[in-house]
Amino acid sequence: MAGELVSFAVNKLWDLLSHEYTLFQGVEDQVAELKSDLNLLKSFLKDADAKKHTSALVRYCVEEIKDIVYDAEDVLETFVQKEKLGTTSGIRKHIKRLTCIVPDRREIALYIGHVSKRITRVIRDMQSFGVQQMIVDDYMHPLRNREREIRRTFPKDNESGFVALEENVKKLVGYFVEEDNYQVVSITGMGGLGKTTLARQVFNHDMVTKKFDKLAWVSVSQDFTLKNVWQNILGDLKPKEEETKEEEKKILEMTEYTLQRELYQLLEMSKSLIVLDDIWKKEDWEVIKPIFPPTKGWKLLLTSRNESIVAPTNTKYFNFKPECLKTDDSWKLFQRIAFPINDASEFEIDEEMEKLGEKMIEHCGGLPLAIKVLGGMLAEKYTSHDWRRLSENIGSHLVGGRTNFNDDNNNSCNYVLSLSFEELPSYLKHCFLYLAHFPEDYEIKVENLSYYWAAEEIFQPRHYDGEIIRDVGDVYIEELVRRNMVISERDVKTSRFETCHLHDMMREVCLLKAKEENFLQITSNPPSTANFQSTVTSRRLVYQYPTTLHVEKDINNPKLRSLVVVTLGSWNMAGSSFTRLELLRVLDLVQAKLKGGKLASCIGKLIHLRYLSLEYAEVTHIPYSLGNLKLLIYLNLHISLSSRSNFVPNVLMGMQELRYLALPSLIERKTKLELSNLVKLETLENFSTKNSSLEDLRGMVRLRTLTIELIEETSLETLAASIGGLKYLEKLEIDDLGSKMRTKEAGIVFDFVHLKRLRLELYMPRLSKEQHFPSHLTTLYLQHCRLEEDPMPILEKLLQLKELELGHKSFSGKKMVCSSCGFPQLQKLSISGLKEWEDWKVEESSMPLLLTLNIFDCRKLKQLPDEHLPSHLTAISLKKCGLEDPIPTLERLVHLKELSLSELCGRIMVCTGGGFPQLHKLDLSELDGLEEWIVEDGSMPRLHTLEIRRCLKLKKLPNGFPQLQNLHLTEVEEWEEGMIVKQGSMPLLHTLYIWHCPKLPGEQHFPSHLTTVFLLGMYVEEDPMRILEKLLHLKNVSLFQSFSGKRMVCSGGGFPQLQKLSIREIEWEEWIVEQGSMPLLHTLYIGVCPNLKELPDGLRFIYSLKNLIVSKRWKKRLSEGGEDYYKVQHIPSVEFDD
Repeated sequence: MAGELVSFAVNKLWDLLSHEYTLFQGVEDQVAELKSDLNLLKSFLKDADAKKHTSALVRYCVEEIKDIVYDAEDVLETFVQKEKLGTTSGIRKHIKRLTCIVPDRREIALYIGHVSKRITRVIRDMQSFGVQQMIVDDYMHPLRNREREIRRTFPKDNESGFVALEENVKKLVGYFVEEDNYQVVSITGMGGLGKTTLARQVFNHDMVTKKFDKLAWVSVSQDFTLKNVWQNILGDLKPKEEETKEEEKKILEMTEYTLQRELYQLLEMSKSLIVLDDIWKKEDWEVIKPIFPPTKGWKLLLTSRNESIVAPTNTKYFNFKPECLKTDDSWKLFQRIAFPINDASEFEIDEEMEKLGEKMIEHCGGLPLAIKVLGGMLAEKYTSHDWRRLSENIGSHLVGGRTNFNDDNNNSCNYVLSLSFEELPSYLKHCFLYLAHFPEDYEIKVENLSYYWAAEEIFQPRHYDGEIIRDVGDVYIEELVRRNMVISERDVKTSRFETCHLHDMMREVCLLKAKEENFLQITSNPPSTANFQSTVTSRRLVYQYPTTLHVEKDINNPKLRSLVVVTLGSWNMAGSSFTRLELLRVLDLVQAKLKGGKLASCIGKLIHLRYLSLEYAEVTHIPYSLGNLKLLIYLNLHISLSSRSNFVPNVLMGMQELRYLALPSLIERKTKLELSNLVKLETLENFSTKNSSLEDLRGMVRLRTLTIELIEETSLETLAASIGGLKYLEKLEIDDLGSKMRTKEAGIVFDFVHLKRLRLELYMPRLSKEQHFPSHLTTLYLQHCRLEEDPMPILEKLLQLKELELGHKSFSGKKMVCSSCGFPQLQKLSISGLKEWEDWKVEESSMPLLLTLNIFDCRKLKQLPDEHLPSHLTAISLKKCGLEDPIPTLERLVHLKELSLSELCGRIMVCTGGGFPQLHKLDLSELDGLEEWIVEDGSMPRLHTLEIRRCLKLKKLPNGFPQLQNLHLTEVEEWEEGMIVKQGSMPLLHTLYIWHCPKLPGEQHFPSHLTTVFLLGMYVEEDPMRILEKLLHLKNVSLFQSFSGKRMVCSGGGFPQLQKLSIREIEWEEWIVEQGSMPLLHTLYIGVCPNLKELPDGLRFIYSLKNLIVSKRWKKRLSEGGEDYYKVQHIPSVEFDD
């Protein structure tokens, strides 16, 4: 295999010598001799590759060839680039690390002669070791086009048709939907058994998604960080409408304690399913599990190779162990992958190939992953000769060297996975090895990956010549997906592979092969168990999750070609001198904090650089020397918004190889960037007329993605003329921030036949007719258009449209009509900020696939379409509308699961019997006029979460809600004492959250079966413990600003089941805990309570207490030797919090 990788490098060197031949004038003879030597060298490499497994001497020769070729490429390409920059004449500077000189032609001639001598010597050595010269034949066996097309077709259902999967899915779904005895279910077994596939099928199952109102999937992996796992869970569980960059940043900045508290509260109040995929150790589960409350609303699915992750003594735990596939099922799965055909008559399976296939799958040991990879590999082989060769060689291409097949299934699986790598074409080997850069379970962005590959010139010329980089990347990813070596699915909106990742066993193969080939060095922070350290000659370096990186001190390899940082947050770049790294091709400094906010001017010396990313980096000043980087194809300057103004010099016009350019969102107004020369651009983001001219866009006819900010005064004609010729656009965003562009014409004619995503925030009172609108649009967002005519008659004819958002001031008319059979593919419709809209008509069969409807701030809309609102709607949010009583229309939607109503009119709300049959979650917010709410028997039979916020006149809750588990009340001012429940009502209610309400319910009106109570901002004068301690099932209590009295007492025998108590910002002065109170308490948190004189003496009697967290003002008294130490000396963990 190394021989193939070296052959790839040899070909690159050959191409350099051929394409830049004119620059080697005066040394033509030496170049011709070197090319001849390279040809001869290639003829030996195939046999050398075959013999390197058995001969350390041959393996040494192959490594030496690699060094020769890479060193030669570095020197000769440096000469070429400096020649183009006009800087080589008279240079006599040694590149000491390469033991050569890069100066004038005489010295280049000497160097080329030196390379030829090294090649001659290594060929002589290989011959003495028995390596034979072979004719290199890259010709592919001829094959009928029809047969190849059949064999290369993807199966329609990548996982859903998995052999022997259906029965296991059915069993597991039962544990989550029908069986309440099990709260934690694990799927365990060896790697490659299909645990994640099985968990994914359960996670996406219709019955499961109906059962739970919140779902979270987190890949834990071997090298997880607790904070990252909790952040991912919280991100998944947060309501979708809160998914903003601000919310993401807020989650990223949370401490572990805050994350734990947020998740604990969220899981207590919701019916959630959490999947923790790929847990390795029992200790990992122990540190993750404190977020899970003792309540029953949540359920957990784990996957692991370790059967002892969760203690089997837990009666709520069940372990499911899938079995390896039997022989018949193994063959069915293999057939489905190796011969993916719809009609068996289309392709005849050769009898010999069938026998060979049956023989080979024996080595897979019934492991689905190994069978899928073997099938994907053989799907690319079209003759019985190929199959016979693989069958004979399958034992010699092993992970970790030669051995027999008497090992366990896991080793056999590794053999097959390793062989799948050996059978890749050389360029795909490079692509696959590049995935070793990324941590386990990391979702890799295919767009970035494509540009990495292009920057390192991995793309084959026949694929790359004139093609879009992202398109070529998609082709390569598709090849790896087809072979089941990479996991990815096409995005519904873009039809592209947006992200990908590796199965953990394929990643092990990837890491091992990368180590064998000295492909890259991985440095993890904290150090990784999967981390490997290569020699200093490794030409690629990746830092995973660094906190600080000092380039001068930490990196001492001058031959480095790639430096990549993979991170989830910001990190400090202590030194930014790149003077010793002049051979870099790839430099990714995502989220770096640069000292002083300045990128060092020495960046201009990296003349080989093709890829430079400062995405979200804290940089305010880009140096003029950036203009020296003439080979850049990817430049991402979408830097952090920490500065209100950034300096970017006008040096980009010389980077004529650029394919991707992302500019800062904010650039100094005086800066003017000339971009007209960048005609090869495929992506241009944050283009602003404040800093650039629209005229510059005319020649960028290769653009696929374009985002524009119109700031300077601009005419519609200028805009149309500038972008009208960009016929290959797939994504276009135009945001008018002050161009004063006005027109009464029939809108902009968007003659972009490939356009899929369009966002327009500009004045445009009329839309183009449907025949001038891009017919392939899948996503459309309109804002500030002030359309005078109903846009629906035009938009509903866009047959591929899946998401439509009519934003603030997008329509200034009064009536909209959605016609019969219109919007045939629409799944999500959002309408907001339409001040004049008052009438909406929906005809029968309109929007037949609509699932989500959001209407916000449309004050004049008085009613919803009464008859033909799409029946398949599952989520509706209506906020700040003039609707008086939407309930009669909404309760007929039999598939509706989530409903949010806010700031609507109406005094009485009636939910009739049989209405809302599938509703799981109901949110009523700021219904200022609502005084009475009636729920008839049989209405909302499945409702399990109810939130009522700021309904100031509502005096009591209705009866009913037999399935309600979570109740959230905020600022309900006029409630009566018995508002919460009557005896026997809401029999399943376990979580109660009360915020800013004037008084507590009476003792007889507190549900006796509650397990969790949160009281926030109550400031009640009466001691709440008197009522709460009588709730016999209560396990978790949180009091925040909820008591204005002076004295609080926890009586003996009270709180018999309480496990966690949190008290913050209470004005109390005295707290008494009697002996026998809270006998099961294990966690106590006492936040800032400035008037509390001392902690209760009774804490010393709570022997179950394991964790105590108190403010730092108690540290002296509670530390060993302190006056109150005796109260807490029995507690294993005492922490002092800010």
